Amino acid sequence: MLKFKLLGTAAGGGLPQWNCACPLCNLSRTQPQLSPPRLHLGVSFSGDGKSWFLINASPDLRFQIEADRELQPTAQLGQRNTPIEGIILTSADLDQVLGVLLLREFQPLAIYATPLVRRVLEANTFFRMLQRVPNQLTWIPILPGVPFPLSGGVVCTPLPLGGSLPFYAREFEPVESGQASIGLLLESGGRRIAYTPSVPEITDELVAIYATCELIFVDGTFWSDAELSQTHSGTPLARSIGHVPISGDDGTMALLAGITGPRKVFIHINNTNPVLDPRSLEYHQVVEAGWQIGYDGWELD
Repeated sequence: MLKFKLLGTAAGGGLPQWNCACPLCNLSRTQPQLSPPRLHLGVSFSGDGKSWFLINASPDLRFQIEADRELQPTAQLGQRNTPIEGIILTSADLDQVLGVLLLREFQPLAIYATPLVRRVLEANTFFRMLQRVPNQLTWIPILPGVPFPLSGGVVCTPLPLGGSLPFYAREFEPVESGQASIGLLLESGGRRIAYTPSVPEITDELVAIYATCELIFVDGTFWSDAELSQTHSGTPLARSIGHVPISGDDGTMALLAGITGPRKVFIHINNTNPVLDPRSLEYHQVVEAGWQIGYDGWELD
């Protein structure tokens, strides 16, 4: 039976952000019981409850591991061990890869990534810290649309989501088609889950995939296209940085209103998004439309 956990649900900077005193960050600081703090987006899953895989590795990964007993080492297996069998990277975004560098304690690691993402990361000399001993790091190439098996009976298929490389890696443009940012389709024991944390466009192909799933995790970064400019003057629109907003006639809720089979959960929520306040009109609109707002510690039961 597929086990799936949200280790963190926030977009870059988490909630509250270290340098932000916006109403939502202040709410999280002063009334955490109302709007709990959120760690950077991260996921763990397992097909057998023994071998675990991470989807991405956020800067908060150490705290996420220590908050989940099933991800921690056990003394019965010696002083050095981990139930984490591999890490699947969906992009080269810093919020999703910095945690890999935290796992440098001579522990053998398997990282699943597209050839493009691997090339971007290996160009940074920091990643040499993961190659100090033989077989410390094993790269396993994955390609959009090509399924690959994982232990525990899980089959994973990368979903091309479009989009571009992060700002720091723009010298690698033009990119290989579909390799800069992917989603994941997880299948095990009759369960089918779509994980799409960054969606620049909701295509007919993506809608068709969602319709076949039991559960979908969808990019919930921004409520509106111009949301960032309300707190950070001169910042770009949501769509221009690869995120379809939740609201509007051409937003996620409207475009996926016809998808009624799966449970629908928003993740990767920015600190500017008003759905973080459960008292807000926006939060109630999401719930009334049949969506859930993912939270840190959420588990598939």
